[in-house]
Amino acid sequence: MSALVALTALAAQTATPPAAATPPTEQPAEPRAGQLTYVDLEAGVGYSSNPSQTLTNDQGQAFGRIAVHGVHTRYTERTTTILSGYAENVSYTGHFNSQQSLSLSGHHDAAVSERLRLFGDVSASYTEGGQLDTRFLVIPGVPPLPGVIEIPPELLPPGSDFLSVTGHNYFFSAQGGGQLALSPRDSMSFSGGVRRGVFRGTFEDTDYWSIPVSIAYDRQVSARTTLGGRLSYVSTNYNGPGSFQTVTPQVTAHVLLSERLTFSGAVGVSFATIDDGIDTSHSTGLAADAALCQRGDRTQFCARVAVDQQTATAAGPSKSVSAGVDYSRTLDADSTVQFSLNADHYSRPVSFVTGPTFSRANYYRAAAAYTRRFGGRLFGGVNLAARKLTERGPDPKADINASLFVRYRFGDVQ
Repeated sequence: MSALVALTALAAQTATPPAAATPPTEQPAEPRAGQLTYVDLEAGVGYSSNPSQTLTNDQGQAFGRIAVHGVHTRYTERTTTILSGYAENVSYTGHFNSQQSLSLSGHHDAAVSERLRLFGDVSASYTEGGQLDTRFLVIPGVPPLPGVIEIPPELLPPGSDFLSVTGHNYFFSAQGGGQLALSPRDSMSFSGGVRRGVFRGTFEDTDYWSIPVSIAYDRQVSARTTLGGRLSYVSTNYNGPGSFQTVTPQVTAHVLLSERLTFSGAVGVSFATIDDGIDTSHSTGLAADAALCQRGDRTQFCARVAVDQQTATAAGPSKSVSAGVDYSRTLDADSTVQFSLNADHYSRPVSFVTGPTFSRANYYRAAAAYTRRFGGRLFGGVNLAARKLTERGPDPKADINASLFVRYRFGDVQ
């Protein structure tokens, strides 16, 4: 597991509107000018108890890992640009072939006028055996645009669905949108994009295209509270005749509970239409998400939960419930600790493939890292991670892995 000490993941697999505006008195504008560019080279050795996450080839193996991570950020009084690239190779002592992973992302946002802010995100990734699921693929935080409450991002990137965690997966997403201030208290936000998922080496090769769009309205009802509504639409088409669409109206809230504690949430109903190529069915269910986050001078904590009526998996749509907790703390000028725990529950699936299906399943993943600076550019530390799949019938043995790493930074040093 990589211990790249950083903060911000910018290409989530869900279309999330921009954060609601908040009065300048709640978060004074701070100087915004600068850039950061660096490349980290990292090497590590460790042991994994079940790297393949399978029932038939679950032998533990020692491994060696090499990784490179490049980051460029640039921010001004009105814009933010962030580019990130990560690649790794994990080689085992026996029984398993080497596994490669790649992740690329880009983000740009700009206040193009006093009333309009626009953003664009793009990301692409390739992973074997779900190895990216416990990597801290995040980058340094940059000052937010004036008047915007910054909610800490997730430390771990969105994970694989449990059906694809044993295969080779390709993901691509592109998204754009903006936020328009209608008055000092009212704003409208909008976003749209495209996602691509390709799954190989699982029970059956499959892929899909997904198009998400959303529009939202927010009104600041007090100095600390913003309320509103959001309407989202997602259309997903698989490589066979299967497809599904969801329409989700929600009410939203963003509350600054204190100077350091923020709550954001949405709750509503999702209406789904599913076509398996033979029959068309409809379902209605809860769609909700919430985040409670606290950011201090040295500590960051965030707890999240979400319910989706239909989520795209490698086999077809499924209801999902997810929860996660992130924690990071700067111990001193040279030491940092990070921890992340995530759980996903899948149920009521509709299968678009001819291979094995499921009735319910769970995917748990956790990661922790301790990083210490030993010199101006040299770092080292310990990585711990765990992954576990559970479903009806026999479950694969949990994958527990631990490793030591060293890292050298070229370029700017924070």
